[in-house]
Amino acid sequence: MLCELVTGFVPNRAVKQSRILLFALVFWALTTVAQAQTPMGNLHNGQTSAACRAGMQVYESDRGRQLLGEVIEADFPRLLPDWDEEPSAYEPAVEDVATLAEVKDDIEIICVLGTWCHDSQREVPRFWKILRETDNPHLELTMFAVGRSTDEAAREIMDNIGFDVSLRETYQVELVPTFIFMSDGVELGRIIESPQTTLEQDAALILAGKKSGKPGVKPAWN
Repeated sequence: MLCELVTGFVPNRAVKQSRILLFALVFWALTTVAQAQTPMGNLHNGQTSAACRAGMQVYESDRGRQLLGEVIEADFPRLLPDWDEEPSAYEPAVEDVATLAEVKDDIEIICVLGTWCHDSQREVPRFWKILRETDNPHLELTMFAVGRSTDEAAREIMDNIGFDVSLRETYQVELVPTFIFMSDGVELGRIIESPQTTLEQDAALILAGKKSGKPGVKPAWN
């Protein structure tokens, strides 16, 4: 319509449509450039980072940064990069990795961990490496990060992001990390705090029906 007002010339419909399309493309290009130049922003707000999402929260406690809620391995390089140091030095036993690689049934592995917990910091990255080397799509890992049992602020955060029922109660967890191996909703066994042999061997024994749990543990999170 601008050219009609200025020149009195009325373009045909095809020309009008072409100009509208051109303006739309220019607007899209300018918007894309502006978004690309916008900083990622605060990772803690859960809006701009795929690592911070609904169901997971970063908690800056007096004892350092913690993750709470459902977490995935990809959360750690950006939010807790020190966790990447452990797997590089760990070499899973080849024979046990081969045994796990041959599992044909769908196995759900629930891991309840504490990012503040030294045992979790050691064992969980090792378990990631085992799964990577196993490369078995039938072994599916789901991880939940929890706070200390005495940390009221952590408990409130968990409530706010949807974990109003304690994960300790849900999975009957006493110590972290706890790896729970499930098949069709039935628990096959669990590795509690640290393995009796190695993570990969304990896992292989559980899936072979030769091992379940770790006796003599105390009902406390340290």
